[in-house]
Amino acid sequence: MNGGQRRNPTQSKRSHALKRLDKEWLQWLKLNVTRGCSREELRTILLSNGFEERAVQEAFERIETGPLPSRLPPYRVELKIPNAIRFPSPEIELYTVEGFLNPVESAELTSLIIANLRQSTISMPPTGEPDKAFRTSRTCDLVGGQDAVLALDSKICQSLGVDPAFAEPTQGQCYEVGQEFKEHTDFFKAYELDRFSTPTLGQRTWTFMVYLNEPQSGGETRFVEVDLTVKPKLGMAVLWNNLLPSGNPNYFTRHQGMPVTAGMKVIITKWFRMPVETRAA
Repeated sequence: MNGGQRRNPTQSKRSHALKRLDKEWLQWLKLNVTRGCSREELRTILLSNGFEERAVQEAFERIETGPLPSRLPPYRVELKIPNAIRFPSPEIELYTVEGFLNPVESAELTSLIIANLRQSTISMPPTGEPDKAFRTSRTCDLVGGQDAVLALDSKICQSLGVDPAFAEPTQGQCYEVGQEFKEHTDFFKAYELDRFSTPTLGQRTWTFMVYLNEPQSGGETRFVEVDLTVKPKLGMAVLWNNLLPSGNPNYFTRHQGMPVTAGMKVIITKWFRMPVETRAA
């Protein structure tokens, strides 16, 4: 999982020489703390942008983080998307939505992602070496400053009827020929939950994914436990509930990003979380 939103390179260069956070950086910090991002990762981002340790600590003390909204995100949302189609299985709550984004919106987001890619990461068990072939795509954290990103985040949150305070920053992913994401689940396993929970947010609930283009071949999203394979289609959204009605993880959501065999696949993914006080025991 990845934490706080990062500003674009021009913003970073402008702020790098400052010893203390200016108003813009303080607003950035307050936004991400309020959204439940990891304070340690936010601290690392600030230090990497040239701020001194004392200035970073001072900034955390200055910001005020109000309480989360009282309305809790339900495990089962009431979708506000007229053309959403539910996959006919009692084992998984999954929907596809054709044309969620139009070609212009998709192209603009694709350009932002391609310009800011880094190697994708995975969470690891407490012991063991990472499998470098497990997830071979590249990733981009979509910051909130651009109009296209603001519009995307607003549209997704409104479509689910979930407050943005329960959302992680949107990610973009790019898969080139041969790249894949092997079978995995999006919810946090027992050894991950304490590690990735924040003072306000705990277990992941919904995943909202949108295909921004169509590779020439390959790149399907395969839900291995329910025998469903979704072929990438420009602008189509795939969204699913990672939890059971009880709030416990639903292992039927295990899925994989199959290897791209020709062309390139670009997607966005947004995850939603539960407040820590409502996570399942």
